[in-house]
Formats: sequence, C-alpha cells, structure tokens
Amino acid sequence: MSSILFISLMNSDPWGGSEVQWFATAKYALEKGDKVTCLVYDWEAKKAKMNMLAANGATIIYIPNYGRTKKNIYERLYFEWITRTKQKIFIQQFDFTQFDFIVVNQGGFIEVANSPWKNIFKQLPSYVLTFHNYALDINIKPAKATVLTAWMKNAKSLICDAAKIVNVLEAQLQQRFDNVLPLVNPLTIERSINYTPYPALQNDQYKIIMLAQLDIERKAQDNLIKAFANEVWKTRNCIIEIYGDGEHYQLLQQLIKEYNLQQQVFLMGNTNDVAGVLNNAHLVLQITHKDAMPISVIEAMSKSRAVVVSDVGDMPVWIKDFETGWVAKDATVESMQNVLETAWSNKEQWELMGKNAFDVFTKKFPTSVEEVFYQTLTKKN
Repeated sequence: MSSILFISLMNSDPWGGSEVQWFATAKYALEKGDKVTCLVYDWEAKKAKMNMLAANGATIIYIPNYGRTKKNIYERLYFEWITRTKQKIFIQQFDFTQFDFIVVNQGGFIEVANSPWKNIFKQLPSYVLTFHNYALDINIKPAKATVLTAWMKNAKSLICDAAKIVNVLEAQLQQRFDNVLPLVNPLTIERSINYTPYPALQNDQYKIIMLAQLDIERKAQDNLIKAFANEVWKTRNCIIEIYGDGEHYQLLQQLIKEYNLQQQVFLMGNTNDVAGVLNNAHLVLQITHKDAMPISVIEAMSKSRAVVVSDVGDMPVWIKDFETGWVAKDATVESMQNVLETAWSNKEQWELMGKNAFDVFTKKFPTSVEEVFYQTLTKKN
C-alpha cells in the first residue's frame, strides 16, 4: 500500500475540467487500496466532490481560502491581507515528506512558479506535475522561468493533456524535457461501445450546444453569441444551448438580450446529465481562445457527434475538417462566423461525421486514463 498526496493548485474557481484527471486517479488509487490524501483550496462548492473521495476513505485537507470570491471590499481586503498570509504559512508548515508519491495538479501551466508554491518542490518526494490550459503568447520572466524549470526537471513525469503545452514551454524556457507524458482527461460519462443514434429534430430545429465554464477570456462565449447575432442565423431552424456556470453568466445573459436572441440562444447552467445533453445535440462547439484538450470534445466524439473547435491545443489533432468536424482559425467573431457558416452549409453531413468522430475516439482514447496516470505515478524508475 502506498501513501499518495494529490495537490490541486486551482484556486480561482471551485472546480474545473483540469481536476477531472487527478480526481479519477485518486478514486482509482483508493480502489487499489492505497492511502489517499487530498490537499485542496477551501471552496464550499468543492466539498461535494471531496466528500465522494472521503466516503471511500480519502483524507481531505483544506487550504485557507476565505474571501477568494472577492464579492465585496471586506472580502477583497481580507483575502489579500490575511488569507494569503495564512495560505503561505499553512503550505510552508505542511509535512510533504510523509507521502510516497505526490501529484501536483495545475489548472494552467505556470502556477508552481508563483508564491507560495515556487520552492515547495525542494520538500517533495517523488512527484508528477500536471499541465492543462496554456497561452501561446505567454512571456515568462527570468525568475519564474528558473523556478518552473526546476519544478519540471525534478518531476518524475510531466503529464500534459495537450502535447503542444511542452512545445510552448520548451521554447520559452529554452530547455528540453524528456519526462513528458501527453494524457487526455478521463471521461465523466459512461463510455459508449457503439454509435449513439442521431436525434430527430425537435420542433423542426437543430440543436447546437457548448459545454464549458462561462469564462469569456478562455472560452469566448461572448464572441459566440455575437457570431449568432448575424441576421442570417435568425432565419435558420436552430437553437444554441450553452451549458456551464461561471463569473460571466450575467454578462452573457445581457449580450443575449442586447442582440435579441432570447428565443434562439439559451444559457442552461450546469448539467448533471452530460450524456443526455450530448444525446440530444446535433452539433457540439468548443471554439475557444485557450484550451489544451477539453474533455467536452472527447465526450462529444464518444457520443458520435461532430465538433467545431478552434486551432488551439490538441483539438486539431482529434478534429479534422469535413471528417470529424471543423477547425476555426481562432475564436474571433469573424472566424466563428466563417466556420459556423461552413458547418451549417454541410449539416446533412453532421450525422456521418459524428460516426467518424466515434471511430477516431475508439481508436485514440486509452482504455483507462486513470490507470495510465497511476502507473506513471507509482512505477519504479
């Protein structure tokens, strides 16, 4: 039996797609009989997920995080002057040496270079470091580059959900890393073994959906709404459902009202039935500014749905024009309008392209992502 610590550095939101990978691996480790501890930032909305692990025997330790939402001036000041100090002391005093293996999960790709984590690698036993969202135009300052390089060089493995992440970092850091493992996120829905039937039109309308956190800086839902505001879309028999929650809900709702799209574009909130949502969709969108390899794309493919993506991360590795969907140049309004026009003009191919997507998924997706992750973490060098 091994003692494994899972550290989540995601502190800007309670939960995100970047946490699915370590969460599934933690469950797998518990099933293997290992002692599992999770060190996460204290979010009330995170506790439902953590309680699932705790019910299976995991120990959950919360890092102070009061005021992180910064809803008012009191919370902002408390977080900046008190909570940050508490976090620093808590992390510096934590005994990392009691564990056999450690997973350090980043929501992005440079969090470990920031205080209070930047020198913690010196205290860790064998660890793997994960990378998720990234930015092509990042400019890493020399001091941070030195810290990040040390973290990466000392890691047992660098687990990236898009191979392009390390390419970007190698160019920035002027270093080569030979301990890289590209590994997609595990599914959050039951794996399909056959094609999922293509749904009939409801009220003679096609249903186009997007599943993503409501974060316009990364997911570009504002530009998507503007793209559908083009007059030509108001005459077409389709509706757009945007699933997810986040800080930009009100902003997006206002845009829908501003462009008079209340009868065509709908903010659906979070869903606990991703499989059902995909079953009823005709086309899935993930045209974003920043992404690595979002699980929403993989899950759509697993459900035999064509996907429209942007040329970001590894999405173009999975999605090919006129084969499994379409790839937009970027997530600007103009690029979205162009790619959506192409997709709509070829909607009679959506069903066949969805089947092609399922075939690609079946060929490329690992039998068990969490098993690969676990074996990478615990194997002897």
